[in-house]
Amino acid sequence: MAQIPSSRDIEAFNVVAVELSFRRAAERLAIDQSALSRRIRQLEELLGYQLIRRTTREVSLTQAGEIFHERTRLIGAEIEKATHAARIAAEGKRGQLRIGYMSFAAIEWMPQAVAAFSREFPDIELELRYIRTQGQKIELARNTIDLGFMLGPFNHPQFETLQVESEPLVVILPINHRLATRPRVTLEDVAAYPMVLGSMAEWDFFRTFVVDAFAQAGHQVNVRYEASNAMGILGLVGSGMGVSVYSQSIERFQPRTIMTRPIADCPARVETLLVWNRAYKNPALLNFVKTVKRLTSERQ
Repeated sequence: MAQIPSSRDIEAFNVVAVELSFRRAAERLAIDQSALSRRIRQLEELLGYQLIRRTTREVSLTQAGEIFHERTRLIGAEIEKATHAARIAAEGKRGQLRIGYMSFAAIEWMPQAVAAFSREFPDIELELRYIRTQGQKIELARNTIDLGFMLGPFNHPQFETLQVESEPLVVILPINHRLATRPRVTLEDVAAYPMVLGSMAEWDFFRTFVVDAFAQAGHQVNVRYEASNAMGILGLVGSGMGVSVYSQSIERFQPRTIMTRPIADCPARVETLLVWNRAYKNPALLNFVKTVKRLTSERQ
């Protein structure tokens, strides 16, 4: 296989081809003229043909030299562009991040983090995917997403986590429900009514979390209706089809057909975590984590 000329020798040749003077070319390159001459000779020997005609009066290009100059004169600029682009990527300022999120992060944390990160790193392409908590764990392990906003707790040596939120549960009631007149309710109060919860197919992690919270207090939940998303849950409750429980963040976005009340005797808290795989960290990912850490500190 033939040897490939070095970019340094090609650059030297192209400066000579432009200046048509070894003296001026050597000055531009800040090297000795004899060293420049040796570079050109070595390049010609490597290629096996003459590129430059030298006489005591002038320097000119051979036909091969003209073609070589035409085809290689942009290499230096392209190398510089490539170096700059690679440096930006290495600093985490360009590239792509794939981010998973679930319903509890969709209200505030995911959009706030995306907005703050995009302002600072506008050249990073963000792919956002709605994935339930258990699904995110699988996707992270397979490296099909880079980070995930999911429900906690979650402890695994393969993953790093950052807690971004910890909220109490609240009961969601139709606006005219009899419990709505109370400043707070108990788990026993809520368990006395039919409930609307997310389906096991889409809400398995949170559904289990809620059932366990009631069970630990000695109560069973009567699930009358299931919905696949938060809007479905709110719509059914607002229509008087039952009550539900959700994290406290829902209070900032509740429709006029429902109201919320704190659950006085429920110690369980809904944790929202940012999770990423230790094995697949990259500069853009680390910059996103820094952005979320800054947001969490600002809210404390």
